[in-house]
Amino acid sequence: MVAYGSVGGARAVENLRLILGELQIADVRTAVHLSLFTDFENFSVFKPAPVQADTLKTLLDQLVSWSTALKTVRK
Repeated sequence: MVAYGSVGGARAVENLRLILGELQIADVRTAVHLSLFTDFENFSVFKPAPVQADTLKTLLDQLVSWSTALKTVRK
């Protein structure tokens, strides 16, 4: 999940995970939390901090791994 807000949208992601679990939707552990203070210039222009690239790579690696593992379940 990718979220943004004053604390990186952490609470929104936390609540969404509860809902997704009840719907039996698999999610990955890593989430990219973008801060309005550090990842947006003047609170409007998207300028992510370099650390976000590492987190996004981890998220995508987990997504590929889980989607491969769950491929047989989807059929």
